[in-house]
Amino acid sequence: MTTEQKTKDSEKFFAAMKMRDVEKIRKTSFFFMTAALISSFFITVSALFIAFAVTMKPTPVIAFDSDGKRAVFSGEETIHDETTKVRVHRFISKFIEKFEGVSPNIDEDLTIAYNMLTPRFRQILLDRSVHREKIELWKNKNFETKFDLITLKYLKGSLKTGSTLTVEGIGEMSFRNVIDYNNEGVQKKDFVYFNAILVVTPVSFEISPDGLLVEFYKGTTVGDYRSLRAFLMEQKKEYLIEGENREVFE
Repeated sequence: MTTEQKTKDSEKFFAAMKMRDVEKIRKTSFFFMTAALISSFFITVSALFIAFAVTMKPTPVIAFDSDGKRAVFSGEETIHDETTKVRVHRFISKFIEKFEGVSPNIDEDLTIAYNMLTPRFRQILLDRSVHREKIELWKNKNFETKFDLITLKYLKGSLKTGSTLTVEGIGEMSFRNVIDYNNEGVQKKDFVYFNAILVVTPVSFEISPDGLLVEFYKGTTVGDYRSLRAFLMEQKKEYLIEGENREVFE
C-alpha cells in the first residue's frame, strides 16, 4: 500500500467519524428541541386550563326570597364569611349620615345610602319617592350635617353570613354651614333614635365592603337631650342612655 493510498484511507476514516459525530449531535439536538416543545405545549395548556377555571369560578351572589327575609350566597371570592362589630358600627354610622343628613351634594349622598340597602328595601323607597322633596330642598345649599353614633345595641341575630341582625341606638346630628362666613360653628344638634334590620352578607367588594345591607330602617329625630330622655322613657328604652357606647348582644 502506497503512502498516497494510506493518506486517502485516513481521510475517509476521519471524515466518517466526523459525519457520525455530526449525526449524533443532530439527533441529540432534535431530541432536546422536541422535548422542549412538548413541555412548552403542556405548560401552555395547563396555564390556559387554570385561567379558564378561575374565570368560571362563581362570584358571590346575594338573593332574596319573595319577602326579602332570607339571603342565599354562593361563590368563594369573598374576603370574610362574617362581619364584625367594628364594621357594623362604621356601616350604620355612614348609612345614617348619608340617609338622614343633608349637604349640597345630597343626591350623591343618597345614592351612596341607597346602595347600602337590600334590593327589596331600595325598590320600596324608590317607588314611594321618599326623598324627592328633600333633594329639591337641600341640593346646592350651603348647609351640611354630621352624624355621631353614641349608643348601638344589638337586639338579636348574629354576625354570620346569611343571618339578619336587629339593632337600635341613638346618635347626634350636628348642623352647620358648609362655608362658615361668620364663624358660627355648629348651629344646632338633634338626637336621633333609630332601629334597623341588617342582612349580613359576605364581606366583599362585589356586595358590601362591610358585609352588611339594610333591610329595614326607621329613624326618629327627637330634639335635645331632655326630649330624647322623655322619648326613650315613653318607649321603655331608657337603657340606651344609662350607659353610653354600649355594644352588647342580649
